[in-house]
Amino acid sequence: MKVTGEAQGRILVLSVAGIGDFVLGTPALRAIRQSFPQAFIWFLTTPEVRPLADRCPYVDAVRTMDLRRSRSAAWWTFGKKRRELWQLIRELRAVHFDFAVNLYYVGTWLGGLRMAVFVWAIGASRIIGRYSRGRGLVYDLVSKSEAHEVDAQLDVARLIGAVPTSDLPELWVTAEDRVSCAALLQELGIGSAEPIVCLHAGSARPEACWPLERFESVGQRLAKDGARTLVIGTLGDQSRCATLAETIPNAISVAGRTSLPLLAALLERATLLVTNDSGPMHMAAALGIPLVVPFGPADPARFGPRGRATCLIFSATNPAHGSAWWEGVTAEEVSDAAVRLFHEARTKMTRETQNP
Repeated sequence: MKVTGEAQGRILVLSVAGIGDFVLGTPALRAIRQSFPQAFIWFLTTPEVRPLADRCPYVDAVRTMDLRRSRSAAWWTFGKKRRELWQLIRELRAVHFDFAVNLYYVGTWLGGLRMAVFVWAIGASRIIGRYSRGRGLVYDLVSKSEAHEVDAQLDVARLIGAVPTSDLPELWVTAEDRVSCAALLQELGIGSAEPIVCLHAGSARPEACWPLERFESVGQRLAKDGARTLVIGTLGDQSRCATLAETIPNAISVAGRTSLPLLAALLERATLLVTNDSGPMHMAAALGIPLVVPFGPADPARFGPRGRATCLIFSATNPAHGSAWWEGVTAEEVSDAAVRLFHEARTKMTRETQNP
């Protein structure tokens, strides 16, 4: 079932989740915007995602809610930031949305209840979302799709009559971002035409992290083949990233030195990213950067990267009983794949330089 007729002029799209979830949702945002060019589209996300969402041309206004601090119902009602939450609800309620469209999969019953109360409080005329194994039954219209996240979110957009034109995620890098990236690389002594490889050994989910010593092996193999390596990560990853960079010849850690827009520009500049399942993985895929990914424990068929460039995924989603997923993903196979893609990307880069 879907909405008949055209969507009205005020649409709220919710994706109160992480960086990767936002990137995977950009095809749905694009479909809604292209199908309803006259609508005023608000986008509600988390504070960490806002620097990327602010660059999205498919939304007119961005608001944030700190979901990580609001997991407790008590925090919502009595926490220090409750005034901000209720101010947000009042602001959204005053808009009188024709549709509230929740793109995100609700993972828990408490989360489903919390989201149901929130969308009820803002008073949208119709509420659309995902079935989420029964946790989305409070919505007026639900999608039961359990396909890849890109396709599942597109199926939600279809419920309001949006017609997708592409399933490829997007990310937007400005001229200012590229200038900042060039300045950082110059500061690090990296030439404008020098190929670089990024290593990302972190993840917002610790269970998705491949062992650090295996990243060390990959970085060392790449260094032998002439790769200049940058280790990327958050401010909280600085110690871990510095340790990794010290084991790889000619490697530099830039953990904690890159805002999200600057990180996007840096990934755009890279010839290859070797990474765990993470937000930067999805960012690089959207930018068309080749990827090598030791992926787990999630299913890459549902949560893997999607993009234009080559992406080699090594996963062991059904390991032997009692074994960690990563035990079936060796440093040798990931290193071989990384070296091959690095050579392919460097050769392509050389051709483009010689034949502009």
